[in-house]
Amino acid sequence: MKKTFLLLIFLTIPNIFYAQSNNESLDLIIEKLENLENELARLANIIDSNSFEISKLDESNQARYVDLDKRIHELEAIILISTEDEIEEKEQEVSNNPLAELIEKDGEQEEFDLWSNTIKLIDNSRYSEASENLRLLILSYPEGSYVTDSYFWLGEIYYLQEMYEDASETYQSLIANFPNHERVPVSLFKLGLISIKIENIDQAIAFFDRVILNYPKSGAAVLSEQELLKINN
Repeated sequence: MKKTFLLLIFLTIPNIFYAQSNNESLDLIIEKLENLENELARLANIIDSNSFEISKLDESNQARYVDLDKRIHELEAIILISTEDEIEEKEQEVSNNPLAELIEKDGEQEEFDLWSNTIKLIDNSRYSEASENLRLLILSYPEGSYVTDSYFWLGEIYYLQEMYEDASETYQSLIANFPNHERVPVSLFKLGLISIKIENIDQAIAFFDRVILNYPKSGAAVLSEQELLKINN
């Protein structure tokens, strides 16, 4: 009997150790899973935080770009208005001349007057009248001093009014007719934004890549990189 009892104990001990070993392995696996879950949660928080920071940076850069373009536009308007005042003074002097009726404005003066009036219309958000003037400038003065800017601002008005097809044609005309102008990178960037609006993502990526490749130091390149990040995320 004693021998049988000892034999039973001897046979049971390995099972006890085996069960204990299994329990320890299971606890270890559970612990590793919990650690992994905690690590994934930490990484998710980091990703969310980085996405938020990128979003803030994107909004900040967009705002800076819009503000910079606005400042340039305002400066142009000030210069134009100042010049216009000087011209009005000269015209007043000329009007006192008995021969004033024989003096006619040349083409450059007429172009300047039309452009100056257009700037005022844009400043006052009178976009319909401004777009008519811009189209007239493009048609009447294809070699004029303000034709490139006329294309750009006409495209901007179309884009603002969600007339994406007209805006796209206008920006592309600017790029085709004035490939070396400083407005080209921004026009390409705007074509990328239009492509997003019409849900042509592949075309948008192509426009943004073109800006980054050909104009890496431009503000439009920075904005293009940010748009690509948003597309890829």
